[in-house]
Amino acid sequence: VYGLATTRVLQPLNDSTSAGDKPPRRSGSLELMRNREFVSLWFVGGALNTVRWLETLGVGVVVFEITASPFAVALMVILRFLPLALLGALTGALAERINRRVLLLVSMLVMGVASLWFGVMALNGHVTLWLLSASALLNGLLWAFDNPVRRTLFADVVTPAQLGSAMTLDSVTSNSTRFVGPVLGGLFLEYAGIHGVFFLGSLLYAVATLIMLFGTRVAGSQKLGGGSSVFSSLLNGFRLLRKERTLQGVLAVTLIFNVWGFPFVSMIPVIGKEVLGLTPLPLGVLMGAEGVGALSGALLILAFAELRHYRYLYTYGTFLCLVMAFAFSQVESFLPAAGFLFLVGIGAGCFSAMQGVLVMLCTPVEARGRMMGVLSVCIGLCTVGFLHIGLLGNWLGAELAIVICTVEGLLVLLLVCRLWPEVLASQTLPDR
Repeated sequence: VYGLATTRVLQPLNDSTSAGDKPPRRSGSLELMRNREFVSLWFVGGALNTVRWLETLGVGVVVFEITASPFAVALMVILRFLPLALLGALTGALAERINRRVLLLVSMLVMGVASLWFGVMALNGHVTLWLLSASALLNGLLWAFDNPVRRTLFADVVTPAQLGSAMTLDSVTSNSTRFVGPVLGGLFLEYAGIHGVFFLGSLLYAVATLIMLFGTRVAGSQKLGGGSSVFSSLLNGFRLLRKERTLQGVLAVTLIFNVWGFPFVSMIPVIGKEVLGLTPLPLGVLMGAEGVGALSGALLILAFAELRHYRYLYTYGTFLCLVMAFAFSQVESFLPAAGFLFLVGIGAGCFSAMQGVLVMLCTPVEARGRMMGVLSVCIGLCTVGFLHIGLLGNWLGAELAIVICTVEGLLVLLLVCRLWPEVLASQTLPDR
């Protein structure tokens, strides 16, 4: 998510405007709504994120019903994020050298057919752990292309002055699907079963593919890469990371959130069923409370955040998320649980709002694609966190697993703030 001030930040990065020059005036959202290619890409993002979250809830609940194992639930999320950890940097470099529109179309078509097949198998009673694992892994493969492929397409279809607004709208929509997706997942799971979840996903993939096919032409037609090889580009990106202390600190906070903060969501279905005794629909509403909080945090940033606040929002958002996740693990009724998850979402919304833009602000323009790939790897390392909390959940129970993970995360966050005090400094415009 990008705040309102992000437009002023991205303009110098894309227009080669010096830090001392006055950037162009910000273009409004209404003008973007008249851009057919932008609207098409925006809808595709909303559809893909909705599928992601409805399947996360649906698969998690069914896996727990089959296995009664918190670790098995966490394993599904691990499989969903594993492609980011393994392929994130590579997809970032490859995306600069291929037609990204064609790649996204093919990916969505394959996912739509796969979801339809999963739904048919489930309808015929073949709901197995292997089937659900395959669905999670395939969904993760598509997710690995989101940052370096789908989101970079916005720069192809809007002016540099509109890029901040375009990214803001896309991210706000992404946060809203964190509520819509789980609620739809719980609704279809309760009244139609897991096959209904897969059929809905297949329908959304089909609609997104058609809109992408007929609604875009310019997007992805221009390749971004230079003459260097893929692996040379990757090495240059890691060399840059060694030199930039602020970028190191930003990515360290990303690791904390993804290893110790975000993985607790895999325990929400476990606590919802074991501790709160919820059926799938209210469980979807409970899980959606975090999405409502994330959306609220993003909207607050959109309305009030200034450039100098970016690093504070990023770091303290991570802190709030960890503290409220700890509090969630201690409740035994629905309303307090939903309230704490809402506050978790506020923190997560602040974190996600600043994550991508801080990486771009700390990275030279020519290396942004590669560094966004490194960011994807850091996000994908949440697989370590899901493995950690899943094993703890099996041994000690979901509540104590969340307590241990959040306390560990808070201690590491304090260490990162000590080693990289830049993460608590005021953000300024880049000189380059």
